[in-house]
This record gives sequence, C-alpha cells and structure tokens, in this order.
Amino acid sequence: MSSLLLGLCVASSSLMAETPLWQQADYAAAILKARAGEPAPALAMLESQRARAPLQGSLLDDYLTLLCWSGRPDDALASLPSARAGLRSDTLALLARAARDTKHYPLAVELYQTLLQREARADWTAGLAMAQAEAGLLADARHTLDQAELTAPAGDVRELLRARGYVLIQAGQLTEALAYLQRRQAEYPDDVPLQSLLVEVQLRLSMPQQALATARRGGAADAVLLRQAEFDRIATLSRWGRVQESLQNGMERHAQTDAALAQNQQWLDALPATETRFTTLALDDRLQMLTQRGRFADTLQLYQAHPGLPWSPYARAAVADAYLAQRQPELAAALYRAALQAKPAADEALDWRSGLVYALLESNDFAGVCAELAAMRATTPRVRSNAAGQRSFNPDYQRVMLLDAMLAAYQDQTRAAWLQVEQLLRDAPFNAELRQNQAALALLRGWPRRAGDIYRRLQVDDPASLEARAGLASVALDTWEYPQAAALLGELRQQRPDWKELDRLQRSYDWSQRPELTVEAGRDLSGGQGSSEQNAWDTLSRLYSAAVGHWRLFAQHQLQRASYVDQPEPARYESGGLGLQYRSVQGSGEFGVLAGLDGQSQAGAFAGYNWTPDDQWSLGARYEQNSADTPLKARLSQIRGNKAELHAGYRVDDYRQFSLQLSQLSLSDGNLRQSLGGGWTERWYSGPLYKLDSTLWLAASHNRDTPSALYFNPQSDSEADLTITQDWRLWGRYDNSLHQRLGLTVGTYQQQGYGSGGVWGLMLEQEWRWGERASLRYGYSRVRHPYDGKADFGSKVYLNIDWRF
Repeated sequence: MSSLLLGLCVASSSLMAETPLWQQADYAAAILKARAGEPAPALAMLESQRARAPLQGSLLDDYLTLLCWSGRPDDALASLPSARAGLRSDTLALLARAARDTKHYPLAVELYQTLLQREARADWTAGLAMAQAEAGLLADARHTLDQAELTAPAGDVRELLRARGYVLIQAGQLTEALAYLQRRQAEYPDDVPLQSLLVEVQLRLSMPQQALATARRGGAADAVLLRQAEFDRIATLSRWGRVQESLQNGMERHAQTDAALAQNQQWLDALPATETRFTTLALDDRLQMLTQRGRFADTLQLYQAHPGLPWSPYARAAVADAYLAQRQPELAAALYRAALQAKPAADEALDWRSGLVYALLESNDFAGVCAELAAMRATTPRVRSNAAGQRSFNPDYQRVMLLDAMLAAYQDQTRAAWLQVEQLLRDAPFNAELRQNQAALALLRGWPRRAGDIYRRLQVDDPASLEARAGLASVALDTWEYPQAAALLGELRQQRPDWKELDRLQRSYDWSQRPELTVEAGRDLSGGQGSSEQNAWDTLSRLYSAAVGHWRLFAQHQLQRASYVDQPEPARYESGGLGLQYRSVQGSGEFGVLAGLDGQSQAGAFAGYNWTPDDQWSLGARYEQNSADTPLKARLSQIRGNKAELHAGYRVDDYRQFSLQLSQLSLSDGNLRQSLGGGWTERWYSGPLYKLDSTLWLAASHNRDTPSALYFNPQSDSEADLTITQDWRLWGRYDNSLHQRLGLTVGTYQQQGYGSGGVWGLMLEQEWRWGERASLRYGYSRVRHPYDGKADFGSKVYLNIDWRF
C-alpha cells in the first residue's frame, strides 16, 4: 500500500509539471482572487514562472495586468516587450493609462496609436489626444480629435467632447475651455465627467463660488472636486480680506478675513478624520489667515501644535512673519529660508527675502544681512525684458535698493543711506514709498522739521494716508509737541486700532509722559584740577513730574564736597529747589529757585532757554544766581558767583556738528572769570557694532588778578584738546543694548606766567540701555593736566542714571 501511494503521488506531480500554468486549477483560483482585489497570489505564481522562463501569451498579459493592479505600473512598463502584437488590447489599454499616470507620455501616445491601428474606438482616441496634450503635442491632440469627430458614431461623441475639454485645459486656454465646457454641460447636464472638468476650470480661474455651485448641481459631483471647491471658496474669501484690509480702516476692514477664519474652522470641524489631505490644506491656509489678521500668537500656537505636517512655503513664510512680529527673529530666519528653498520663484519671494533680511538684522547677524542684500542686488537687474523682448524698468529693483538703503540706516550708516535714497528719488521723484522712507530717515538723522515737511507733502497727495499721519506723530514726539502727538495718535487709534506701528508710537508717547529720575554722581580718587582735593565727590539729581502738555515740574538736589591738604575744614556746597521745564518744537527752557542746604543760607536761582529755529541751529542763553560752577574751594571764604552764558550750535547732520560757548562767572570776591570755547565733533566711522568719533576743542579764559583767592585762578590760559572716542556695541536685543566706550585725549595747555605743558586723558565707560525706559552709564577717567607749571594727575569714577517709572 505504501508503494502504491508513493507511485500515485509521483504520477500526479509529473502530470502537474506537464500542465501549463494557465490551465492549472490553483492558478485559475488565484486569478479569480485577483479580480476580486487580491492580486498577490497570482502575481507570485507568475513571477515564479517568469524566473524559470520568459512569459508568453496570456501569461504575459496577466503578468502585466497584475503589476498594474498591484500598484507597480513602472515595473509593468519596464517589462513591456518591444514586440507588442501578441498582447491583448485590454492589456495595452491598461498600460497606456499607466504610462499617462506615471508621466511616460511618449510611450502612452505610442500605445494608444497601436490600439487605434487595431480598432477605432472613441475611448482610445480620447486617450491618445489627452496623452498628446500631456506630452506637449497640442496641435497633434487637436488634429486627433478633429479627425475622430468627423466619423465618430453618435454614441461616442461625449467621450471626444470630454477629451477636447481636457486638451483645452492642458493648453492653458482656460477661458476658451470654460465657454466650451459650459456649452457642453448645457447639452449634457447629466454628464458627470463634463461637470468635473467644468469645476476644474472654474477652480483654476479662481471662481470657487461658481465651481461649488457646478459641483453641487445634480448631486453626482466628484467628492474630491467638491471638497476642493469648498476649500478654494474659503481661501478666496481670505484673499478678498487682504484687499479689504489694504483699502479700509477701522475694525470692519477685517470682516472678510474674520468670516474666512470662521468658515475655515467650521469646515475643519466637519471634515472626516480620513480626509488628511484637506485637513492639511485647511490648517495650512489657516496659518496664513491668522497672520494676515495679525493674530501672531494664534499662528504660532497652531503651527507648534502640528509639528509633523508638510507645510507649504506660504504657510512657512506666514509663520516666519509671526515669529518676527513676536520678536523671535532666529526662528523667523530659518522659516524664511525654508520657504525660499521650497519655492524660490514664487511671486512673494521678494517679500520673503525682505523678511529674511529683517530677521537677520534683528538677530544681530550683520554679516548675514550684507550677504543676503548683496545676493538680492545681484539677482535683481535695473532693467528687465518681457516675453516679447521689450525692455522696461524693473520695479523690484527699486524695492531692493530701498531695502538696502534703509537697512544701512538701521545699521547706523545713515549718511550712505541718505545718498542712496536721494539717488532713487532722482529716478522716481513722486514715489510715495520713497518719500515715506526718506522722511523716516530724516528722523533718524535728527532732522524732524525736514521729516515733517515730507510727511505733510505726502498728506496733501493722499489725505487718507495713515503712514503720513503716523510719521507726523513721530515728528511731534521728537520735537516735544506732545499735545499734537496725542491728538494724532487718537485719530490713528480710531481708524486702525490694531496697527503694530501705532502700538510702537503709543509706547513711545506713554514713556515720554511718565515721571523721570536723573542722577549724575562722581567721586575723585585723588587730587585734581590743581586744587589738591581729597575725597571729593559730587551729585546732581532731578526728579521730573509727568508731562502736562509742554511743561513738567522738577525737584533738584545738588551736592559737592571736598577736603584740601592746606585747609583744616572741608568745602561743601549743597542746594535743593524746584523748577519748571518747557519743551516744544521751538526749543527748551527751564527756570527754578534753590535754597542752600550747606548752612550758608545762600539761595540761588537759574533760568535758561535754548532756541532751535531749524534742524541745524541752536542758540541759547542761561543765567545762574549762586552758580554751582563757583570754585568749591572759594566757598571756604563764603564766596559766591553768578554765571551768564551764551552758546550756539550748528549741527550739520548726525556725523558733524560745531559748537561755540561764551561764559562769564562773576565772583563776590571781585574776580571776573571770562571764557570762550569752541568745538568740532566728527564721526569718521559708523556701523552697527563700532563707531569712531573725534572732538577738537579750543578754549581760552581770563581772570582778574585776585591775590586773596584760595582757588586756582590763572590770569589767562588756553587749551587745545583732541579726543578720539570709540564705541563698541557689546550686546543688543531690540531696544536693549550694552555699549563700551574708550576715549583718548591729547592736547596742550598754556598758562600765563608758566608756559605750556602737555595734556592727556583716558576714559573707559559702559552704558546699559533699556529701551526708552532707562539707561545706566558708569566709567573711569584718568587725566594729566599742568597747573601753575606742575603736572597734576586725577582719577575719577562716575555713575549716571536715567529712569522713567
């Protein structure tokens, strides 16, 4: 029995080996499974057979078909034999469609032409025309359809009509396709493919509302196109919102953007969990809407809540805008770069590059700013050619050059920036954007009146310009015209309450109205000024009230104290008092009364005014009763002095200025000290991290011969000094910064009766700045100065505080 069973098994195996695969029952069952959606078993059997010998006949047809059904169209096309005559027509049709789907358009054209040689069928003709259009053979596609429509049976017409609509879309003739498909849809209102083509054309033409109506007609719309139409309708509403925001003022200008955001959220909530593609699109668009609306914190929250989503370049740029607005420039720069890398030729690419430059600037990456601006200049020609070869001015060139100029100004290179803007204005003297930036640059250079003239001219050209009014508010703040600034800010708040520029101006105004404390204190570490002072120190403190219009009240305290090696008692001067300060565009002045607090019961008073008729000149006068400039040692003899002073200044710009000062100190011991001094300050280099200034100062004085004077009292003297000051910005973050300065002075001093001698000095200081709120400056100085023919060395530490609260 065992031998018999073994013999039957061997016989059965031999019989199966001799039976062709296509006749085997297992293969037939596997093919049935493949037709039911499970192609793997049959494909495995065919691949096993193919490994032993090339597939022929129906097995090759089955193999190619199963590869396509298994999602392996590239493998199917790669296995396609050069001799195709033996393949079934249904196999060739499936491969032709696979070639179209995988963008092998020439092969698709060839396969459809092979099919049409066998039989003239409308669906194959349509496939050939669509493949030709996809391959860029638009004339051939039209010819194919024209020839087929002449002989096509009535039942095949629709297939060809759909193909013609598709060819028109591929050719980019969207308006012609729209008219054509609308006519055909009217003829065949129940034709779903024609309806879907019409929806696609309407979406491409930015007609989402019409596309949505078309998709919903008849209730048989393509679900994907219906979703796309709903999405595009909301996205288009947000784009209308962008236009509305640029044309209107007040909160109502956000109406369409807010409506788009609400509909976007409703649509997101209604999307099934399986619709991942449209969920991603809706979130992507929502990021852009939130930034457009100015809801930057919400933008960042949404972005950070979906870290794995493949955001579009537009969404990344929107998030970068939000990071920049929220003062996180490093993160903004990375996202701008990602957006530009993904879509360097986008219409918004110049905006993204501009945002990148500002992000680099605010990150203190000044080398990166220069590199990016150089790249922008290199890739933005002054003149460009259109498709017809006509040459015209490139408006992007002006944008890039203006950005270059303003970035130079923000890096403290204001002179070069001014020259660049003037050059641009020669080409476009009436360009409002250039004028607006020129006015802002004038403010940076300390020319508020010139800036005000430019802004007022812009207002005449465009009375509704909020930017011009905001500029006038900045001018008012710089010239102490606080009532005018408050009025302008109130108007702007009504018209655009959520404007970021307005927030900045409002903060500046608010800080300017707060009480302010200033303290100047110094301590001599050794003798100085030829008076053999010991343990000398001085302070001057003022506490200002909040501003009321142009005025503010202040309380003052001043103390000077020193000991002397040749006097048994220390000298002391202390006073306290009240005063009023006035500030306006015409200038600033103050007056006050002082009471002696040093036991000498010597009252005092002061009054002064500094007139600024324009942006260059300043002329001032001041009178002090019982002046603090009286030599401290003279107070040991109860001597007091009254001081009168005239001064003039001419400020060419923020790089150069001149000053002249004439003063007279009349002392109660009969001495009359008269002095004249003049200076020239020049900035030789200015950059974001380093500045180099020089000051040349010439002075001369004359004193009456007062033999009884205890204090240093040369009959006449003169001095010439040159001071070189270097400023390093050690750290900075927006309005906050730390500066270190080194000052070196060399000069000569001449005293009547004692000849001349060398003068030198060293100053090292640091200054912390906390925006408009406060600053702290402290330092050390060391000087060498001859008095009565002998060299005197003095060292001093000092501290200055300015704090608003």
